[in-house]
Amino acid sequence: MKTIRTINSRIANTVIKLVLLVFALIPQTKIFAQQAATIDGRVTEEEFNEPLEKAIVQIKGTSIYTVTNRFGYFSMLLPSAFFELEAIHPDIFSEFYNVSTYEGILTPIGAVRLEPVAVGRLAQRDIAARVNIAQHPAATRNTPVIDLLNQSGGTDFNQLFVGQPSVYLLENGGGYGSSEISLRGFSANQNQVVFNGVSLNNPETGRMNSSLYPGLNDWAQHVQFTAGMASGKQSELGQTGLINVLPFMPNKKSGVRLLSSTGVNGYLKTAATIHSGVSKRNLAFSLKLDRTAGDGVPDFTGFESYGLYFNLHKEISHMHSILFTSVLKSWQADLRNRPDSVARTSLYGIDYNSEWGLLDNKELGWNGSFGLANLSVLTHHWHLRVNTKLVSQLYAELENSAQTYPGGYMNGMLPDQLPRDRGLIDYDTIAIYNANRVISENDGISILAAANRTTRFGLQSQLIHEFDKNTQFYMAADLEQYTADHFGAVNNLLGADEFLSEADLNGNSEAVQNFLESSFLPKTGSAEPVDYHYKSQIRKAGFSIKAQKTGNHAFGYAEGAFYIKSLQREDYYSYLNSDSQQKTDWINQVGWRVQSGITYRLNSIHSLQLNGGASSSPVRFDVLFPAENNWENTAAKNQNLFSGEMAYVLSSGRFFLSLRGYAMYQQNRTDIQRLMLNEDESLAVLSGINQFHRGVEFSGQMKYFKRFNLYVNASYGEWTLDNSVLAQTYDTNNQLVSETNLPFSGYQTDNAAPKSIYIKNEFNFYKGLEINLNYYRSFGTYAPMMVHDFDQTETPEQIKLPAFDKLGAGLNYYHQFRKKWTINIFAEVQNILGSQYINQLFTNESEVGMFRSNMALYGKNTSWRAGLSLNF
Repeated sequence: MKTIRTINSRIANTVIKLVLLVFALIPQTKIFAQQAATIDGRVTEEEFNEPLEKAIVQIKGTSIYTVTNRFGYFSMLLPSAFFELEAIHPDIFSEFYNVSTYEGILTPIGAVRLEPVAVGRLAQRDIAARVNIAQHPAATRNTPVIDLLNQSGGTDFNQLFVGQPSVYLLENGGGYGSSEISLRGFSANQNQVVFNGVSLNNPETGRMNSSLYPGLNDWAQHVQFTAGMASGKQSELGQTGLINVLPFMPNKKSGVRLLSSTGVNGYLKTAATIHSGVSKRNLAFSLKLDRTAGDGVPDFTGFESYGLYFNLHKEISHMHSILFTSVLKSWQADLRNRPDSVARTSLYGIDYNSEWGLLDNKELGWNGSFGLANLSVLTHHWHLRVNTKLVSQLYAELENSAQTYPGGYMNGMLPDQLPRDRGLIDYDTIAIYNANRVISENDGISILAAANRTTRFGLQSQLIHEFDKNTQFYMAADLEQYTADHFGAVNNLLGADEFLSEADLNGNSEAVQNFLESSFLPKTGSAEPVDYHYKSQIRKAGFSIKAQKTGNHAFGYAEGAFYIKSLQREDYYSYLNSDSQQKTDWINQVGWRVQSGITYRLNSIHSLQLNGGASSSPVRFDVLFPAENNWENTAAKNQNLFSGEMAYVLSSGRFFLSLRGYAMYQQNRTDIQRLMLNEDESLAVLSGINQFHRGVEFSGQMKYFKRFNLYVNASYGEWTLDNSVLAQTYDTNNQLVSETNLPFSGYQTDNAAPKSIYIKNEFNFYKGLEINLNYYRSFGTYAPMMVHDFDQTETPEQIKLPAFDKLGAGLNYYHQFRKKWTINIFAEVQNILGSQYINQLFTNESEVGMFRSNMALYGKNTSWRAGLSLNF
């Protein structure tokens, strides 16, 4: 009887739910039955006629509204009547239009143009903007301002691109926003991040986690993301992907914006922005100050940063205007980018970090980063003639920073061998051991630091000529000088009275007196170099041209670029000062790229796109000089990349669909490996690596139930190594130890998901209120193939990591008051179910029972944040 009652109860509950659903749908059906007229249109911003996604289009005085798609399109079913239509978008002035509808007739509104609140955007866009979404509908995504408002309360800038096809978000930062992005199976250092027209990729390594990278959340007004080839305005441009960030500009009217955000593990962010408004002398500026602090999403990865943003625009005359932008970051962050074994992480949990402990009951980390960085850009916009403009930028980037790490011995044990309590290091015991003894490399443990002082400045200029409204020509040139000093120093003595370093090969053997200090303004300038010291210099000069033509149904472009790099390394601590070989000769390298594309619109809904290109890129400084001295890697050669892609796009007021296929072949890549080597080996050089990447990417959006949007992004890729590779291992004296050909052909590229899917459902329940549920699944990544994987067998097994999924949710509410006051409330939860997964694997110990010895980084656990911003 009990079973029967249970079954009856379940049936009754099901029937009740169905009845409630029917009653919920009746009002919707009734409304649609009464609506006999249709209006549609496209919301754009007035100055550049670019589409505005997530603009609110409403009938004034009613609760009837809709939201535009990524191309600004909207459509509404209305009864026959006379209406006043209002279009609203964050940071854009709202506009009103009078509309009359008639039964059974479509009323096209056309373009609804909204006036931006900012000034000086023309000077910025002419040299800093890269691509127009209307011209490259399949490849480019312009992030909506409302998403940026939501994201500005967080630290992880790369979360803006979660779910984009073929994007794999690395989680190798310390909760401070320094995590990188892998795109289409290529490593993160082959993508390019550009801020206000200036590349933020490190000139030595190509890595995109610049010290200014976390600040992009706070300084961005517009983000252009392009997968694959992007049209460029610089001679050197990564062709696997581009993230182009345009900073916010001064507003036409004075105002203030306040922001506060809190989250997991003590996360707290506060910011204040002031806009002066345009003065009688056509001068306007904006100033933003922010502070971010917390323990990070991974536990015990504390960070604290202070940011400053200043932007000034001056219109001198109708021909000349200047724009000055300066950003600054001061930070202290304990990094998470040092992998640990799977076994140790499994023992202590994914929040475990072996570089943390307690000293005098205070948290202390010895694997961290701190420093001060500044980027200043002066832009001059010169309107030479009606159809000709010359835009130039002079920029300078300065950075003083350090990364800390442990050194020395205690009771004959290295720092990594010390016993731990719950995975945490007992610093008090170390301090007692160090007390009252002279600490050297061989007795006692100290926290050392690798310090960097870098200076980068350059000039880039672009001539723009419009032959007519449909034909444009661009010619650009750029120059850059980069200099960096890298040296070892001491950060924390853990109770030692003094420190002696025997690593100075010049033999001074003097105690260190001036130490690095991490503070509000980090003290790196007075630090005394110890251990290892070298200077790197890179000079670059380049030239590029581009032509584009727009017709009634087609848009096409062609561009080419050429540049030359000169690299020099000067080593201070591996040679005596009298040695003439202390400085290398200048090494000159040439790079080039060509590409072209066409977009053909079959009609207002359907379009086709075809792109193709090739490039040859010089090797990076750290690949040319991989050892800790001036030894040159003669095996390193230019790497070539050949790309092609085809796309179909369907775009209407209710649907957006993009289906794109691509093929990319990379030739002559050089890789340096330092893990899983034998005791007598210092590094391995893998040269002549070829990779063949091909895949299909799908991106879709569907509007249903008037204001609900379903997004689906998916990708399927085959990213494989394509040939045998020459592997050479060297000892600490750079003498060849072994040389062999490794049969890499057919193995998968590492640490990127070749298959993934992302689904997001947005619910606009009320005007300005957006709630979303999102789901992401990665169908497995692969470990890198190591040099000695082939010692036991000619066809070793490559580890494929288990698939993982993440469930998330978000809320965003934007409201504009009559007096132009606005409020933005946001909240989000990531990885709600707390899925545990390996985000990156750095070694490939594939023998039975050896997996737990592999070095890995695990993904983040459940995290949340919430906050609000007020604009008045």
